[in-house]
Amino acid sequence: MKDLHCPHCGTPFVRVIHDEGAIGRVLTRFKFFAFRCQLCTTRFRVFRSQVPAVTSPSDRRQYERLPVSLRANLLSESQVRMNNRVTDISMGGCTLETTTNLPQGTFIELVIKPASDEEPIKIETAMVCSSRPESMGIRFMEMVTDDKNRLSQVILSLLVGQSLHQNLFL
Repeated sequence: MKDLHCPHCGTPFVRVIHDEGAIGRVLTRFKFFAFRCQLCTTRFRVFRSQVPAVTSPSDRRQYERLPVSLRANLLSESQVRMNNRVTDISMGGCTLETTTNLPQGTFIELVIKPASDEEPIKIETAMVCSSRPESMGIRFMEMVTDDKNRLSQVILSLLVGQSLHQNLFL
């Protein structure tokens, strides 16, 4: 999607997303496809004469998960603080490498530390969506605008780095 840009923020980092619902499927038949900006999270539709490439039919995420290694602390309902590591991240969630798993559906508060000199990113409300032996899938539910903007900057740097890396091998 090199020629497609987000109508809200202008970034080229957009991803085609799956449609849900009857109206979405009808619009898709008329070649109006749904996209999600990977930075500002805007959802929008665009007419495309060709079907956009979808990453994988089984990947229904609206945001691309990007590999990363960041420190994070979480506070669960039981008020226990745990040190963890974020192994991939997007504007919609992350994977948390952890020794203590919480049950699916548990609401948590998450603080991600991008770098030692940067201000932490606080996700006020997040939910455990999946729990595996050594990791948990986390969905971000609620964060203040300043934290969302800081997360967006981290995602932007990862996307730019990924884009530069891909261009080196073309």
